[in-house]
Amino acid sequence: MQIRPADADDHAGIDALLKTAFPGPEEARLVVSLRAADQDTLELVAEDHGRTVGTIFFSPVQAVSAAGTEFYGIGLAPMAVTPEHQRRGIGSALIEHGLTFLTSLGVPWCVVLGDPAYYGRSGFQPAGSIGWRWDVDPDGIHADAFMIKALGGHALPEQAAKVSYHPAFDAV
Repeated sequence: MQIRPADADDHAGIDALLKTAFPGPEEARLVVSLRAADQDTLELVAEDHGRTVGTIFFSPVQAVSAAGTEFYGIGLAPMAVTPEHQRRGIGSALIEHGLTFLTSLGVPWCVVLGDPAYYGRSGFQPAGSIGWRWDVDPDGIHADAFMIKALGGHALPEQAAKVSYHPAFDAV
């Protein structure tokens, strides 16, 4: 298996993978929208014998404290692995490769909305533990699944803040 940056030749395979891995086409549309808006900070694919079997996408996010302080980081979404290749460490390898590269760029933190047990293995913690919340979840219904990880030795800001993704995420 090889993990590498995605290029335009990978887009059809990524689209097919996302449509297979998720119950609807929303994640595939999200990736197309983020690419069109130039919000594709990092997109990786995992290949097995020339076939795309995994993908991960990172895009910019912004957090704003109650005092108006702005913090910039990255959001992980979506990530998918073909059903027949799951439970082989491909998703974890995609996360590790992506976060390692983003750390080299100086990105201070990454957020994700996902399974706490799964993402916790990669060092993510509930964002609520530092007073951060997802802006479209004011009641905290998804608070356990909204997670954050400091990158590259950066300290997470100690101010409560709400995190906003690109408007393309509103359609998911």
